[in-house]
Amino acid sequence: MGAPMAVRLWQAGLLRAFWNRSARHAAMLNEHGMTAATSPAAATANVSMACLCLLDAKAVQQVVLGPDGVVDGIKDGAAPLIVDFSTSSPAETRKLADEYRRRTGGHWLDAPVSGGTARAAQGDLIVFCGGAEDDFVMAQPVLNAVARRATLVGALGSGQTIKLCAQLIAAPTIVAIAEALAAAEANGLDARRVPDLLAGGLADSPLLQLYGRRMAERQYEPRLGAIASMLKDIDAATGMARSAGSPVPVGAAAAETYRLMVSRGHGAEDISSLVDLYTGRDRVLRL
Repeated sequence: MGAPMAVRLWQAGLLRAFWNRSARHAAMLNEHGMTAATSPAAATANVSMACLCLLDAKAVQQVVLGPDGVVDGIKDGAAPLIVDFSTSSPAETRKLADEYRRRTGGHWLDAPVSGGTARAAQGDLIVFCGGAEDDFVMAQPVLNAVARRATLVGALGSGQTIKLCAQLIAAPTIVAIAEALAAAEANGLDARRVPDLLAGGLADSPLLQLYGRRMAERQYEPRLGAIASMLKDIDAATGMARSAGSPVPVGAAAAETYRLMVSRGHGAEDISSLVDLYTGRDRVLRL
């Protein structure tokens, strides 16, 4: 999602430089007239804010604190405010922010996003922020460029907490949608009718209307989100809940469905392809 978000910031005149770990995504940004920096340090030298959108906390640590990272680019003046759009655990976020503050005096705003790549391109994301109110206010131009709504949830790490709570709802729901469509097909119904038939009822949801239609059509491109990424999020969410003594049996069960797909080599595929576990090339769930 970082690439379309970078385009939004560029179009708003807010992006001075970018760096991307993926040559493919960097090439896409080059097509918009942007030139890639040689490192995170070069991209963020002498800026007031450094925005990140990365896979996980390990990648964030490398980009910010590793060799040629953001910290190495701070030569004179104040450290940039880190606005981290990545999704990770609240504990990992607080640990990284504490280390960044210790080494540079700089501030950190965790700002995980919800909405997917299509909405990222439209600037229609929902952003959950954790941090100081002054930092949230400072980040408003950036947040306005990429989001329909950005909310300061609470202290540092709170944005990650609510994002992972959202995934505890979304991840099992998507699995349930796959099961329902497979059951409809197995009983002779056209699965393509299911989202329309259930529209407006208690079982309806934006997830059903989006992923249910894609599953019924076996439409996996353009990819909305990778199975491995959802597994990373749901594992972080169940870990967060358990560390606070909160049981998550439904979330844990859903995680095993995603883990099964990853173990079979489908981690990079779109979440919609979960339906294949029940009806397609990886039909293995038999009771």
